[in-house]
Amino acid sequence: MRGYAVTTMTDLANALWPAPLAVSPTAGAVRVPGSKSITNRALVLAAMSQGPSTITNPLLARDTTLMMDALQALGASFTRADDAIAVTPMSTKDCGEVDINCGLAGTVMRFMPALAGLQHGRFNFDGDVAARQRPMRPVVAALRELGVDVDDVESLPFTVRGTGNVRGGAIAIDASASSQFVSALLLAAPQFNSALDLTSSTSKIPSLPHIDMTLRMLADHGVRVDASVG
Repeated sequence: MRGYAVTTMTDLANALWPAPLAVSPTAGAVRVPGSKSITNRALVLAAMSQGPSTITNPLLARDTTLMMDALQALGASFTRADDAIAVTPMSTKDCGEVDINCGLAGTVMRFMPALAGLQHGRFNFDGDVAARQRPMRPVVAALRELGVDVDDVESLPFTVRGTGNVRGGAIAIDASASSQFVSALLLAAPQFNSALDLTSSTSKIPSLPHIDMTLRMLADHGVRVDASVG
């Protein structure tokens, strides 16, 4: 009779990495990494500021790297040192034609088109295959209503032809699929030609804490925000 050796998942895990076992109470200090959501919002706000900024304890990950790459394509510059990022903000210029890789980062694909409208150039947005399944229609429709020349699409890929101006004014947006649609317009609004009066066309808004985060960070950067969320 032929014999068979069976390797269990436990045997395999132990062979690869024997887990440590505490034999007595332990104590120590652990540094919690920064937040991806906060880091990408901070990068956008720093890139739009009137002077240089320093972001401390950022999270360095693919999404935040893609955000820095996108903002750099629009004219910002970044210098990493230890646990900080020094940011030189964007200045109005002709960026020419640039490709912006969103990867799978919702913050990049949704936050950056409004900023592209505030610059001069042709900005081609695309990302991972899975990113092409993520909805963009509410942001695209809102930007078109605000006068931004952007392809009328449901999702990636699309092109923004920036003219350096976004009108502002009153607008309603369907944020039922993502709170990022709201944050995208709020973050860019300080550089619109006039104040943004943004309302939701639906009572269902997911991830309200992320909108609260955006509002707090705008206020912390000196932007006057009158908001009722909930």
